[in-house]
Amino acid sequence: MIIAEGSVIQPGLKIGVARKISPKTWHLHRLRISPAESDTELSVLNEAIQTAKHDLEEYLASFQGPPADKEILSTHLLILQDPELESQLREAVQVRLESAPLAVQNTFDSITSQFREIRNDFFSQRAADYQDVQNRLLGILAGEEQDSYDDWRPEQIAVLKDITPSQVSNFSRFKIDAYCSEQGSFTSHASILSRSLDITSVTGIAGLFDMVDNGDTLILDGLEGKLIVNPDSPTLLRYQGLLKTYLAKQDKLRDIGKLPAITLSGRQIKLRCNLELLSELDSLRYLGCDGIGLYRTEYLYMGKDSLPDEELQFEAYREAAEKTSPHGVVIRSFDLGGDKLSHLIPAPHEDNPYLGSRGIRFSLSHPDIFRTQIRAILRASAYGKIELMFPMVMDVRDFLKAREIVRECENDLKARNIDYDPQIPLGVMIEIPSAVLCADELAQHCDFFSIGTNDLTQYTLAADRNNPALAPYYLTHHPALLQLLRLTLRAAQRHGIPVSICGEMASQLHYIPLLIGMGFTELSVNPASFNQCKSVIRGCDHALDLLIGDFDFNCDLAQTEELIYQTLKPYYQI
Repeated sequence: MIIAEGSVIQPGLKIGVARKISPKTWHLHRLRISPAESDTELSVLNEAIQTAKHDLEEYLASFQGPPADKEILSTHLLILQDPELESQLREAVQVRLESAPLAVQNTFDSITSQFREIRNDFFSQRAADYQDVQNRLLGILAGEEQDSYDDWRPEQIAVLKDITPSQVSNFSRFKIDAYCSEQGSFTSHASILSRSLDITSVTGIAGLFDMVDNGDTLILDGLEGKLIVNPDSPTLLRYQGLLKTYLAKQDKLRDIGKLPAITLSGRQIKLRCNLELLSELDSLRYLGCDGIGLYRTEYLYMGKDSLPDEELQFEAYREAAEKTSPHGVVIRSFDLGGDKLSHLIPAPHEDNPYLGSRGIRFSLSHPDIFRTQIRAILRASAYGKIELMFPMVMDVRDFLKAREIVRECENDLKARNIDYDPQIPLGVMIEIPSAVLCADELAQHCDFFSIGTNDLTQYTLAADRNNPALAPYYLTHHPALLQLLRLTLRAAQRHGIPVSICGEMASQLHYIPLLIGMGFTELSVNPASFNQCKSVIRGCDHALDLLIGDFDFNCDLAQTEELIYQTLKPYYQI
C-alpha cells in the first residue's frame, strides 16, 4: 500500500482502478527544409492552423455544455488568431527553414518556457493553454485523431503527468468523474474547468506516474488530498464506509443549500459567493446565494491579447448585474500588480511587487485604464444592483482619490445622458494593517468594508502566502489577525456600515463558527464550499455567541488554536 499526498482541486471521494494517460509525445521525422520548400511548408502549417480554428469554432458554435468549458476553449481560439504568433511561426519556416511540426514545437516551447519562468499562476495557466494548442496543432500535422475515451469504464480513475483544459473537456463528454496528476495548480484553466464540471481531482502528487500501474486499485481522497494505491483490506473497508457516508452527506448538503443561512439563535447571515469567471454565474444562480460578494475583475485579462475596452467590460458587468438580481454583485476594481501584473501593461521592474504598485495604487497611477473600468461599471449599474470596492486601500486618502475619479466619470455619463445608479455604494477592501487602524476615519466616508484575509494575513505577519516554506508563519487565526478583524468590525458597527469577509478564511469551515461568534453577519465564500458553509452557519447557536464574546483575543497562539481546533470543533464537523 502506498499513500501519497497532493493538493485538492475539486473535493470528492472515489474508489476505483487506475488508467494512466501518457503525455503526448511527438516524433518529428522531418526537421529541416530547403529554401525552395519553404512556401509549401508554410502552406501546410497554415492549413493545420485553419483546421484547428475550424474545429474549435465548430465545437463552440454547437456547444451546449457548461459555460466555463466554452469560455476557456475560446481562449485557445484567441491564441490561434494571434498575429504575433503567426509572425513567429512564419519566421521559423521561412527564415530558420524549420519544418511545420518543428516550427510549432520550437515556437510554442519558447513561449511556454517564458511563461513558466514567471512564478505566477496567471502566467502558468497561459503556459498550459499554449501547450494545449501546441498539442492540437502537432496532432493535426501528424494526422492523429483527437483523444477519445469511448472505452472508458465508470470505475476508472485517470492518472496523468499533467492535465490540460482540452482533456478536462473530454473528461466531461465521456463521463470521466475523477483524476489525479503530478502537476497542476488551483487557478489553472484545467482546474477551473474541473471545479465547474464537478470532477473529483487531486494534483501535485510527486512521482505519481511511476508509483501507479494500470489496473491498480486506487482510493482518491479529494477531501484530505490523498491518493492510496493498492490499499490493504482494512483501509479499503474503512474507505468504503466513508464513501457511503460521504454520498449521504452530499445529498443532505444539496437539500441544505435550499434553506436560509440563519443560525439557531435566529441571526440572519448574508452568504454570498466569490466570482472569477463570468462562466460561473449560471451555476451560482442555482446555489441560492445572496449574490456575489467579490467579483475579481482582473480575470477579464485572462486569455486576452489586448486590454479589455469599455464595451467588453460593460457587457461583462451588465451580465453579472442582471444574473445576480435582485441580490446584486460587489465588483472589485482591477487588483493588478504584485502577482497579477498584466503582461499587457508595461511596468518597471519591482524588487518587491507585493509592496509596490498594485491594487488601487496601480489604478490611480494608470488613470485612463481606471476611468475606462469605472465608466463600464457605472453604466452596468443601470441594469442591476452593483457595489464598487477598491483593493489595497492604505488610508482615507486612497479612497478619496478613487472616489473623485468615480465622480468625474459620473459627470461624464450624466453629460452624455447615459444611465447609471447615482447611489452606487463605494467601499474598500481592508487588507493592509494601516486600513484597520484607520477604519474609523474610512467608515465616515465609504459605504461598506470587505475584509480580504489573504493579504491582511500576509502583510500583518510578513509571510508571503505563495511561499510554501513560510506556511508555518501564514496563520489566519493568529491572535494579531483576530484582533484586527475585531477592530474592523467594531469600527463598522460604530458608523453603521456593513462589513463582510471575502478572503479564503470565510470558506474554511473551521473558521466559520469563530467568525459568526465574533459578530460577522456577511461572508463571501468559494462556490465549491457554499453548501458546507451554510450547513455550519445553521448549526451555530447562542452558546457560541457567548463563548466567543467572552474570549480574550489578546492571548497566545496556543489558546486560539485550542479554541478553534478543540472547543469549536463540534460546530464545523458536518
